[in-house]
Amino acid sequence: MHKTTFLFSFLLIAVVASGQMNPVNNLNHWQQYLTPNNFYELSWEEPTAPHDELLGYNIYRENELYLFHTGSTNLFHLPQGSNDYSLLEYNLEESQGYYAHVTAVYTTGESEFVQTVYVAPPALKTQQFAKTKAILYPNPTNGILHIGNENLDKIVLFDVTGKQIKEFQPQPQIDLSELPKGLYLIKLFSAEGIWVDKIIVE
Repeated sequence: MHKTTFLFSFLLIAVVASGQMNPVNNLNHWQQYLTPNNFYELSWEEPTAPHDELLGYNIYRENELYLFHTGSTNLFHLPQGSNDYSLLEYNLEESQGYYAHVTAVYTTGESEFVQTVYVAPPALKTQQFAKTKAILYPNPTNGILHIGNENLDKIVLFDVTGKQIKEFQPQPQIDLSELPKGLYLIKLFSAEGIWVDKIIVE
């Protein structure tokens, strides 16, 4: 009896000591074409705890490593000129989509992946996306931000990791004085398209 208990305890300690490199959960993909830009969001949930120390995530296009990503559990496409990622720019000549997956990267190694999502090709067979412009002033701002774009549907504010902070109704100015100082992304939605730009709160 004592030998069995000792053996079980030893095996349990050995399993725990070998580390836990759990995969990411609930991988999702959203994509929409709004003239003249292709927008997407690739999102996932953190691995189930407990796990080893997490360094970040590897994003793959098929078996090709596309990006090592840290700081958030999503990846946004922004128009050219706004630190955009080129996740959609793959197999453009053949205009084919591809399967993407995300793995968790730990200090002890890389997890397996358990989910894949299909990413369709861009609606435009080009890597050159026309830059639309948000009319924002003053920028940097110490609180009140004026918005010169008209006929908006909504205004959404994000932090630099892509996490949504607040949504505003269409209006010519918004009050950001309650936000901590720093860099933010603002997204303006209208029937004509989506404008994305950086703002600095001082």
